[in-house]
Amino acid sequence: MSPSPKYRDKDDLGRPKPPFQHDASSNWRSATFRFRRKRRTIFYFLAICAIVYLLLHSRWWRSVLVADSDRPDQWLHDNSPSSSSSSLHRSGPPSRGSTSAGSKVQHTSKLTYNGPVRFVNLYETLYKVQQFHFRLRNPHVVFIAANMNSASILAGLACEMFAARRNVVHLVLVGRTEISLEFFKKANGMLQKDACSVVLHDARPDKASISTDDRMAISLKSAVRYIKDYIGPAVVITDADRESPWFRQAITEKTKESKISHIVLPHDVSTIPWLQKLDAMSLASWHKPTIDIVIHADAHSGQLVRLLKTLEKADYFTAPLPRLFIDLDPDTDKSVRDFINKYTWPSKEHLFVRHRIAPKSSLDDDPTTVVESFFPNSEDSAVLLLSPNTELSPFYFQYLFYAILEYKYSNGQSGLDKNLIYGISLDLPLSYLDGQPFDPSTLVSDEQPASPGTQKKAKPNNPFFYPVPSTHATLFFGSHWRILHLYLARRLNPAYTKGADYTLPAQVSKETPRWVAYFTELLAAGGYMMLYPNFTPTDSLAVYDGSDNGEKELMRANNILNLLPNGRLPLWSDLPVLALGGHKSTIAAALDSAQTYKTKILKSCGGVKKNDGEDDSVDDLFCSKADVVNERKKNVKEHIAAQAKQRKQGAEGVREQTAVEKLAAAEPSTEAPAPQPEKAPMAVNDDAVKPDALAANPIPQVIHNKIVSLDDLDTVPVDVGGEAIRVKGEA
Repeated sequence: MSPSPKYRDKDDLGRPKPPFQHDASSNWRSATFRFRRKRRTIFYFLAICAIVYLLLHSRWWRSVLVADSDRPDQWLHDNSPSSSSSSLHRSGPPSRGSTSAGSKVQHTSKLTYNGPVRFVNLYETLYKVQQFHFRLRNPHVVFIAANMNSASILAGLACEMFAARRNVVHLVLVGRTEISLEFFKKANGMLQKDACSVVLHDARPDKASISTDDRMAISLKSAVRYIKDYIGPAVVITDADRESPWFRQAITEKTKESKISHIVLPHDVSTIPWLQKLDAMSLASWHKPTIDIVIHADAHSGQLVRLLKTLEKADYFTAPLPRLFIDLDPDTDKSVRDFINKYTWPSKEHLFVRHRIAPKSSLDDDPTTVVESFFPNSEDSAVLLLSPNTELSPFYFQYLFYAILEYKYSNGQSGLDKNLIYGISLDLPLSYLDGQPFDPSTLVSDEQPASPGTQKKAKPNNPFFYPVPSTHATLFFGSHWRILHLYLARRLNPAYTKGADYTLPAQVSKETPRWVAYFTELLAAGGYMMLYPNFTPTDSLAVYDGSDNGEKELMRANNILNLLPNGRLPLWSDLPVLALGGHKSTIAAALDSAQTYKTKILKSCGGVKKNDGEDDSVDDLFCSKADVVNERKKNVKEHIAAQAKQRKQGAEGVREQTAVEKLAAAEPSTEAPAPQPEKAPMAVNDDAVKPDALAANPIPQVIHNKIVSLDDLDTVPVDVGGEAIRVKGEA
């Protein structure tokens, strides 16, 4: 039987319709079938939605977080008996009386399991963190531990960091231990949320107790990947010294691959108590600062040897070691040379010895010798200038590193211009700019309360800002040292300084080295500040033997936080400020003084120039020849314009002014006239000549341009154009 032409008709799903469906009953059955098919489609759609919901919100999803695999084929064909129980996960350890087969396998088997990695409880906490949008509030700091001893130490650090209220703190547990999170919190005092609200993550894989080192390393790398994707931490902190080799290698490789800053704590974490006070951005910059130490030695031997010994004995914890540059004097003793030949700190690759031709006395006269001894290679470079007569505390580097991270990299220093601070000193200045002895008592605020039982005001150990640099034990940031190079290159060139006035607003001592005097000019024009410590004399970070500081002693115990106000470096806005002359001031006043000083310098070439926007430019501090010529041309043009404006007032105005001046000169003098013979009083018009008077006087009087009466015109001549004319025309 041939098919009906309607056979080519298609149903809703595109399938052909058979011929028997074209009668009335078949049409009814077809409509019923289509209704059932639509209902089944809706059911499928709802089922898919339910599955998606379960994937996103169900606890079952936690087992879907699987690790990255370096051996997928092995995992696909893994048939170990324990793999069948992979769905039976739990976060806590089994009970002591449990005798399940799984427990027997875990306690009797060796570390042989190498199957696919699934995280049992990690997703739950990661999702909560993402749900509360912590990423939009504060930067995240993540502590990771596998060893339980290390985890307990990191738990204490995490709680202390939370108490500082500067970061969102996380603690991630990895490794083979089966201890429950609740027991860990209770054992480490983390149950009180107000005291220690640290987010605890369980990133231990399934079957961790029987897993191989390779599987544990893969699980750690995968956990770091998930943490980065869900949290986006700024820094990861570990106590790798107590961890297994697989942990150290895996965490190092994964953080480097993920470009996450990784801090390895020293074995004794208590040696760096200031770490918990830093914010996440400072901690993320842990490996950025690079410090070079430069020593310009003199001919004396013992003091240089002592300084080198204190450098070697200092505590550098796990920070990058600095490079050491020793600039020897031509007359250096042989014993010092022999000591340096055997000196191995920080290493032979980081130790550089140079020999000067000129003696050290020339350093004070030549401003380029000291400045040329260092040039930064990045914005994170810094140079620590040390005098050979200085002795350092074992904790000098800790204070420097803490201050650098806090004031150069922190986001917590709200409103701080990173270019404001040009360096950090390790000791108080010996004198003011004019050479007078420095008095730290001027730093005490008038509002500072008195100590109990005394009438004297308490002296806080507050660091302070002072623009004048110290040269005995001072760190200079590379960005400002680069500007000093550019400044000196032009400052020593007369072509750029002709007509400029660089006299400082404060008197400069004659004993100030030339390079310091030039540097102070740059600092005064830029409004830059040096950060000085203000510790007690018995806890000094550096002691200079060339000063009268017999009462000073080096800090032998780590009292940095104990001596700082509130146990941490304060906000920059809370620090006292000393002006260039040594009196108390403010940052705003210092910036105003800098603007005034720049205007004074550039007065001969038009005043302060517009900033070109470059950070390391000094063009706005110098007058070029073209600037001087243009300024002179400008002055000449202004003078000519003023004269033209005066002439533009018109000749009438000038004549009017002249007439007024002549009229004022013609008026009778206010001085008393010489005595004259008394005359008879005259009438109102007695100044006119009367006919009777003319009759008595044989010589007629000439009245210059005087209007007289008609009766007088016959007898009185009138002066017209210098000629006496009568009415009748007689001359």
